[in-house]
Amino acid sequence: MQNILVTTTHALAPICFCIALGWMAGKLEMMPVEYGRALARFVVLFALPIALFLAAAKANPADIFNVRILLSLLVGFGLTFLVGWFGGHLLFKHGEADSALQALACSFPNIAYCGPPVLVASVGSSALLMVVTGNLIVTLIVVPIALVVLARSATDDQHKIGIAQALWNAVKQPLIFLPIAGACVAAIGVKVPELAATAANEIGVAAGGAALFALGLTLSGIQFHLNREVTFNVLVKNVLQPVVIFGAAYLVGLRGPLLAQTFLLGVLPTATEVSAIAVSRNVYRDSAAGITLASVLASIFTIAAGVSVAVLLDE
Repeated sequence: MQNILVTTTHALAPICFCIALGWMAGKLEMMPVEYGRALARFVVLFALPIALFLAAAKANPADIFNVRILLSLLVGFGLTFLVGWFGGHLLFKHGEADSALQALACSFPNIAYCGPPVLVASVGSSALLMVVTGNLIVTLIVVPIALVVLARSATDDQHKIGIAQALWNAVKQPLIFLPIAGACVAAIGVKVPELAATAANEIGVAAGGAALFALGLTLSGIQFHLNREVTFNVLVKNVLQPVVIFGAAYLVGLRGPLLAQTFLLGVLPTATEVSAIAVSRNVYRDSAAGITLASVLASIFTIAAGVSVAVLLDE
């Protein structure tokens, strides 16, 4: 029980601290709330893409391209994306853009920043490769779908465009093409020069803190309400997703540590990047921030429960 509490604390303490710092900066008027959008764009356009490129480029292709793991995560992320999408359309009557961001909030787990402490404490250092694998599935499949919908649903001064142009607009985003480039570098066996990796890492390591600070800054300017929509999204992300991933992983034959690692990705809260994308595009902004906060708070219980299950699976 003590180990589970320590693991949960280590996973959530940095997240809560950075969000609280951003919230305090906004409430005390140390920084204008509008700066949250600039910070979010920094994360989405520079820091996070570079961090994902380095993680993918340094990975062993044989370890990150495990077909059964990829399939399990694709089912888990894909199904919860669809549930969030249809929930936005049918239950909450959102348009395409807002529904795409709601779907992303229901399906995009905080793998990059919350994953390592949870997986390493539960399974061991070998589980870090699961962080790379999970991020690749999200950034190569789930996020591009949301970006395509955002491009397709653009209005006013941003005219609506065709599906081919929308796909191209999504692919050319740094958040998409840099992880793809990193995976290609790993696949062909090219090693990133140490000097280049060290230099780029200075920007990459800023992604987590900046995204969380921007979330706190955004939250300082809105009134958070625990309504039906927030509750629906948190239940889909924090409860349904791990159940679906576990079922899919078990059906494809994963057992032991690999089953535990795959399952644990589902118990993580909604990624802060969802709020960063929403703020940078000025779509579903306040809702994404509130949902992310609620998911983080709910993950105190889901991570604890997930670690307990993972320990049993790993035996």
